[in-house]
Amino acid sequence: MKTLRFPQGRLEIRDDAPVQETAFVVAGGRKPATGWLKLMKERFTGGTEVFAVDRGLDYCLVAGIEPTLTLGDGDSCLPEYWQKEKAAGNVVAFDRAKDRTDLQLMLERLPEDRFWLFTGVFGGRLDHLYSVMRALEHAALEGKRTVVLADERELAVLVPAGTSVEFYPPEDETPVAISLLPVTDSSKVSLEGVRWPLDGAVLTKENPYAISNEMSEAEQEAEMPHVRFRCHEGMTIFYIAG
Repeated sequence: MKTLRFPQGRLEIRDDAPVQETAFVVAGGRKPATGWLKLMKERFTGGTEVFAVDRGLDYCLVAGIEPTLTLGDGDSCLPEYWQKEKAAGNVVAFDRAKDRTDLQLMLERLPEDRFWLFTGVFGGRLDHLYSVMRALEHAALEGKRTVVLADERELAVLVPAGTSVEFYPPEDETPVAISLLPVTDSSKVSLEGVRWPLDGAVLTKENPYAISNEMSEAEQEAEMPHVRFRCHEGMTIFYIAG
């Protein structure tokens, strides 16, 4: 089991994978709040490695996080930060004229034996968001791995078949929304602890209806309120807003 503790709640991932150290990737999309990043830094274990993708370097250094490696073409981060890391030998630099995005190039270099956690991937332009999600979905499917995306506003887990996820919000708080989004053409899922539960339901890309669910009143009154999700077949995004 893998446990991840975020300021907005605890995530427990149950699968057959051995316990792994984390590769924390800070990409250059919507900026995660500096305070959130600092709290995440406090939660790092000694074996956590941080990887920055271009402007993600700015986000890291402002929060007092020193990346193990920075990758990109340097077109969107502060020049003084880029040169500092380059002088230290911590940068893999590429020309802007290339046929892969910086995130795709990072995915090719991430350690396969680590658990992948990403921030700085939400928001921004639709074309950027589409490219990011497709690249991450492909990597998750190819590696048959669970991948987590998070910042202070949103939390998303790419969940392969046979994996269960439980989310425990902070005391006296509930998620704004709980949604399920199929990554594969169809996926079979179960969801408990919510107003509209699912039991072996089949989700398809053509009918993305399983959004904006909420924690049930009965679950909110439980001793340890939480939401329970399982992907039986295919791959599904388990999404929490708020």
